Amino acid sequence: MSSKTNCDVIVIGGGSAALEAAISARQSGAERVVMLEKAPKHESGGNAQFSHVGFRFVHSGPEELRGFMPQVPEERYRRMQIPSYTRANFIDDLNRVTQGRIDPVLAECLVDHSNSAVHWMKDIGVKWEPEKVTEVDGKLYLPGGHHIHPIGGGPGMLEQLRGIAFNEHGVEIRYDSRVRVIHGNDRGVEAVRVSAPDGEYDLEARAIIVCAGGFQANPEMRARYLGPNADLMKVRGSRHNTGEVLNMLLTLGVKAAGHWQGAHMSPIDGNAPAVETPAMKDGHGNSMNRYDYQFGITVNALGERFYDEGEAKHAYTYAKTGRLVLQQPGGVAYQIYDQTGIDLFRHGRDYPATNVEAPTLAELAQKIGIEPEPFLKTVEQFNAACRTDVAFMPGELDGKGTVGITPRKSNWAMPIVQGPFRAYPITGGVTFSFGGIQVDTQARVVNTCNEPIRGLFASGDILGLFFHNYPSCTGQTRNAVFSYLSGRGAGAMLSKN
Repeated sequence: MSSKTNCDVIVIGGGSAALEAAISARQSGAERVVMLEKAPKHESGGNAQFSHVGFRFVHSGPEELRGFMPQVPEERYRRMQIPSYTRANFIDDLNRVTQGRIDPVLAECLVDHSNSAVHWMKDIGVKWEPEKVTEVDGKLYLPGGHHIHPIGGGPGMLEQLRGIAFNEHGVEIRYDSRVRVIHGNDRGVEAVRVSAPDGEYDLEARAIIVCAGGFQANPEMRARYLGPNADLMKVRGSRHNTGEVLNMLLTLGVKAAGHWQGAHMSPIDGNAPAVETPAMKDGHGNSMNRYDYQFGITVNALGERFYDEGEAKHAYTYAKTGRLVLQQPGGVAYQIYDQTGIDLFRHGRDYPATNVEAPTLAELAQKIGIEPEPFLKTVEQFNAACRTDVAFMPGELDGKGTVGITPRKSNWAMPIVQGPFRAYPITGGVTFSFGGIQVDTQARVVNTCNEPIRGLFASGDILGLFFHNYPSCTGQTRNAVFSYLSGRGAGAMLSKN
């Protein structure tokens, strides 16, 4: 027999989206907010535990962002290249990388609330710092479109949000609490059934906010939706994002949305663990990310290039590159650099990572197990195709591409000639799935008849929003926007009753 308890708002999840939604609900008048976290306390936090959590949002430029980074010395700040990021920039980026498939109404909602949502995070007490920079001729270049992230990266942001939610706003969290049933139907919800260590119980609420993540840690669902051998894919984030709540919602009559055969799949270390690749010691990113490919070439196990490493800045290509790697023989590839590329690594030339080094390219091929002859032919053809009439400018799209080879390299095409040379073995890692549920511009979950389901809101990776690819650091902005809207909507429901 299950017992019943009640509260004002239930938040399903324990990651950044859930914490933000809980804070917003409390600010909006909910007296008792209960977070139900599937994971035990020491594994709580969702994917943010393993990410640097940047934020892409509309802003007017350096003067506005100065308020987020008062600790940066003025001399250094003046050298930072921080162009404004406009509404049109953001809309264009979303449409381009999703190949025009993103819901235009939700895209405008995300973009138009992005600035206020990030300022809201600052106002509630989240502290910020600049993104990693690349220095060229004394100027400090930041990634295009996203310039700041919370101090301490993902782990730091979670620590800050927990303090705000639990200590300042009195949000309650119940760890090791798995939602087994959502009570209601396609018109309204009223409670959830919780499996807790000491038994099951029903928890009633006037509003439920679902922030339970995607399905990417579930090998059966990866195989079902993400293509051949997707069940073998390594998982960059939390082991607990396995899709049970998503399946419950679909069974309830919630409308599906997003790209169900798509996911954030990026290149990661070939020796990464199968799940939960670790964050860097300073929290600023994932230690297994391999995102410097634009300054070298990438070859498969046959010694062949297979994609345009310089198509755009990595912020616009990394989330789809992992899929390309997985499509290669054995699902592996090798990022090849000479000293020019190594010197441009975002985390420094001595960044610790699995790699092989050799004084010659022929020896490098032998060390990584590639037949030297086809590999050397690939490098020879690439080197000969690099344009010499265009200046190399690593801080911007320089147009220094290749001519006469396929695939071409559109930017930063420098010959691989300065030894010793390095090879970094990589594979594809999945971060979050793109298939999810449909919400409206108030973060209300809708049913298959496009009607809002009374009392049900959602935010985070469980939303179906992206297709094919996404602009880097849009996920956390999505969380802030729809979590704030969810909490506000839940509070509005309470005031009506």
